Amino acid sequence: MSHKGEKPDPGDKRRTPAWLRGLRSLAWIVGVPLLWITGCQSSLIYFPRSYDEGEKRVWLEESGGRVLDYQTSEGRQRAFLQGNLRSPRNLWVVCGGNGSLALDWADWLKQHGPVEDAFLLVDYPGYGDCEGAPNPARIRENFKTVAPLAWREIGSSPDPRRLRFFGHSLGGAACLIAACELGIRRGVLLAPFTSTMEMSREMTGLPLGFLVHHRFDNRARIGEIAAGDEAEILILHGTDDEVIPVTMARTLAREFPGAVELLEIERGRHNTVQIQHADRLAEALRRIGKGGTDQRRPRP
Repeated sequence: MSHKGEKPDPGDKRRTPAWLRGLRSLAWIVGVPLLWITGCQSSLIYFPRSYDEGEKRVWLEESGGRVLDYQTSEGRQRAFLQGNLRSPRNLWVVCGGNGSLALDWADWLKQHGPVEDAFLLVDYPGYGDCEGAPNPARIRENFKTVAPLAWREIGSSPDPRRLRFFGHSLGGAACLIAACELGIRRGVLLAPFTSTMEMSREMTGLPLGFLVHHRFDNRARIGEIAAGDEAEILILHGTDDEVIPVTMARTLAREFPGAVELLEIERGRHNTVQIQHADRLAEALRRIGKGGTDQRRPRP
């Protein structure tokens, strides 16, 4: 017992034990990043921006394309059609990466895309001229709503056999959602990941996939496509990709050998394949556009 006027004993039992202080420190070290990742993951996945003044006008003049305006639960949305709009062989669903807009691919497709086909360039909610905010369910709703409008615009009845998909990075995940929603069997993926859950480990070095609520699961979506007949997916991935490791594309090709073929691009990086290896990407689109049975490899 201490007496009046005495200084507290540093070893008083009321002092916080060392183990508890360590536990509190650990909670701060681990808990704060977890809370930050949980609350801010939208800003880590999506990088929306709007179109520059006159960008759409220039596109209309140079492409002869058409604008598709429509409504979803997120509000007003806008997509773009270009290519052979009179009598297209196929209709491609096209999506760019998380920091790009649909029209960023317009010139490339005009120069390198199959001339027999039409291309539906789709922005995510919150990107370009689209209202709202993106997530997998809202992206699915976008595809479900805009696809019938695109078929009507080109004067055709909906026909999944004439649908193809092409997506880069996050756009590959979006296109796989479209494929499962619309019954698309063939497409091209450029630099895809396996899932956003596994990407969280890649980015942080920690098993934080359980915290991810924007769940894009390319492995599961390809599994759905591969379960049907005539599935054919070509993946192009740079061996020096600094954003999404090529090992993820190798995993998808290894797990679905009857449906997926991987074309590795030596020294290719995340945003350079379409520039430095445009011929190889263009050939992949031509091959999938044809979709002949002689081009597909037999299932094991």
